[in-house]
Amino acid sequence: MSRLTRLRGPRPVYILAASLAGGAAYRFSRPASTNASLHPHEFASYILVDKQAVSSTNAIFTLQNAHGVPEPDSVKEAWKRGVWSIEAKQPQLQIARAYTPLPNEAEDEEGHELRFLIRQETGGEVSTYLHRLPEGATIELRGPHVEHELPQDVREVIFLAGGTGIAPAMQVAQALGQRPGCKMHLLWANRRREECKGGISDEPIAEPAAERPSWWRSLSGSGQGDPQEVPVQDRAVVRKGLIVQELDALKKRNQAATQGLSIQYYVDEEKTFIKPGDVAKRLHTENEGLRLILISGPDGFIDYWAGKKLWVDGREVQGPLGGMLSKMDLKNWKVVKL
Repeated sequence: MSRLTRLRGPRPVYILAASLAGGAAYRFSRPASTNASLHPHEFASYILVDKQAVSSTNAIFTLQNAHGVPEPDSVKEAWKRGVWSIEAKQPQLQIARAYTPLPNEAEDEEGHELRFLIRQETGGEVSTYLHRLPEGATIELRGPHVEHELPQDVREVIFLAGGTGIAPAMQVAQALGQRPGCKMHLLWANRRREECKGGISDEPIAEPAAERPSWWRSLSGSGQGDPQEVPVQDRAVVRKGLIVQELDALKKRNQAATQGLSIQYYVDEEKTFIKPGDVAKRLHTENEGLRLILISGPDGFIDYWAGKKLWVDGREVQGPLGGMLSKMDLKNWKVVKL
């Protein structure tokens, strides 16, 4: 999940026309962050301690507090509540973008680190800035901001994730893993296998449908930019990617405490796509409790499945249900666009 924010306050004054000199002038003239730890309204300094490539465009960024202080209780509470984000600043342009933290790894249960899956977007000012930073660089963060709070009576979730929309899905899996009796079905779509290398679905996926377009091709109305079709790899002998490894770890933790987490992998270049039938077969209604269909990913992915979100009075709202889900009998399941 990402959201772009233009920061208020004076613009930096550039002394020279060269961008390098101007950037340096801003860095040395701006006031230092005053907060020692995360705050929803003020930025705090964090150090980039590790950057691991997930694919040719994605990387996991690991950050630690520059002052060595523990995260505030608001972060611990956010992990229990649902989907939340933290803003990262691009200081030269005075803009910030919200990114969804990944769940803590087993060796960091106390939460001494913040980790983000960040894609370097073409033309993306913040993501390009972050991907160019070396290890040891300082990044200013603020938050947490809760985007969607999971109701206490939720019992089952179907999560449709597109690309880096997997990060909010992992947050939901983490939160539900602390609630006995809950179950989650994760359907994760990527354009290329490199994003989910080694991922094996819990249930067999139908043979690739050569004539079926993916969601992004359906929206564009053409095949331009289609990835080259490649054979489905023998994933039993492929080393698992970083996100797939973490999803496997989430599954083990959830199965020990809840009804479990099931995962299906779909890859456009292998001609496997999420179909309405994949959702319909998971629309169980036999048990009591709230049931949610959550959708996260690029705007086109959300539009295709549930219709556009809207802006009303300066804030983003759900908007009417549209897309493929509006044509299905969802029974008593509620849809939420993230």
